[in-house]
Amino acid sequence: MLKPLTIHPNNPRYFTDGSGKAIYLTGSHTWANLQDIGLTDPPPVFNWAAYLDFMQKYNHNFMRMWAWEQAAWAPWTKEEYFIHPLPYMRTGPGTALDGKPKFDLNQFNQGYFDRLRSRVIDAGDRGIYVSIMLFEGWSNMKMDLGGRKKHLPGNPWRGHPFNKENNISGIDGDANGNGEGEEVHTLSIPAVTRRQEAYVRRVIDTVNDLDNVLYEIGNEAPIETKEWQYHIVNYIKSYEATKPKQHPVGMTAFYAGREGAVDALLASPADWISPQTEGGVHRYDTDPPSADGRKVIIADTDHIFGVGGDGKWVWKSFLKGESGCTTDRV
Repeated sequence: MLKPLTIHPNNPRYFTDGSGKAIYLTGSHTWANLQDIGLTDPPPVFNWAAYLDFMQKYNHNFMRMWAWEQAAWAPWTKEEYFIHPLPYMRTGPGTALDGKPKFDLNQFNQGYFDRLRSRVIDAGDRGIYVSIMLFEGWSNMKMDLGGRKKHLPGNPWRGHPFNKENNISGIDGDANGNGEGEEVHTLSIPAVTRRQEAYVRRVIDTVNDLDNVLYEIGNEAPIETKEWQYHIVNYIKSYEATKPKQHPVGMTAFYAGREGAVDALLASPADWISPQTEGGVHRYDTDPPSADGRKVIIADTDHIFGVGGDGKWVWKSFLKGESGCTTDRV
């Protein structure tokens, strides 16, 4: 039976479960392990049981449980991708840009949180810790390829609940009117931040009693989201302090490895981080810096290589004091 993770008191490079032993986290994750994703509506149902079988077969004990914020469209294609379920109810009146009823941002979709809880429980029964992703950097604006100013063709903001055309709650996440929603991952719109905090509270209320939980603020949001992410980390810690259990909170790589990105992770209030290669400064791909105990470091191949990593790299990362390793299975 898994026990809650805390920073090891004698070796802060690692988590421990109270046994005194250092816990090394390793796993494999995929984009649809919480919400179903596909080109049909509804999208094909993800084979959750087969995924857990795969994890258990290879003795994995950690997954990032992916979260997407938009109901439709994806940054990598002009085709309409569908994502289901989302945390908010679609009650209308009125029709959103994807042709379905608009969202009521004051009503949560209980089915989303029921699925989240049941999957965390299922994973725990298989000996797997789950990092619950809260937000998604690829859900609110167009993305360019590696900072090369070549935009991917899709704009997921069209399907985002905080798009003013998609909700009945008076929320407009595009304050500058540029057709994207980069503002929702900043602190610039207090009404958006309040709803994000309400969502975070609902997630915590859903899983706080479970032992195999970690949190991740968001996948690959730009470095301009730094202060917002710091705020969410502190908000989680403050809210969980009122609850029976407390869980580790993490920040993962900023998109495209911008200058100062790794230092921003290391300076954060997060307990654990998943860094990226950053030019010639932090070469986690070829020469991982030695972990110094400021943060528990869980390396993720997608952040570091895109596609890459071999056995030699895994051993090098392990011997440099990193406390975990994960890879994407798209």
